[in-house]
Amino acid sequence: MKKSTSISNILQSVIPKEKILLLLQELEYVDVARKFTVYDLFLFLAEASFQQWAGYRDGEARMGLGGLRPVDHSTLSKKGRMSLSSFLNSCCTS
Repeated sequence: MKKSTSISNILQSVIPKEKILLLLQELEYVDVARKFTVYDLFLFLAEASFQQWAGYRDGEARMGLGGLRPVDHSTLSKKGRMSLSSFLNSCCTS
């Protein structure tokens, strides 16, 4: 059987969680999530882009296959919306 490496596995070694946490600190973003963090969202979006997933619902079905933490599409959507909103607010008010 042929083994394949997902983009999220590569990203985890190139851009570790600590680097993302430092960036979040710089932007004064506090991630209080336990179930699905900003780093999980980062890995999901990278994998979704690389694999050309159709959206959150499509990604929900494929997350476990790529080694990502599985959550429902509602959690994905909510986290994406909250994180983007916070990022834009911090960039535009500085």
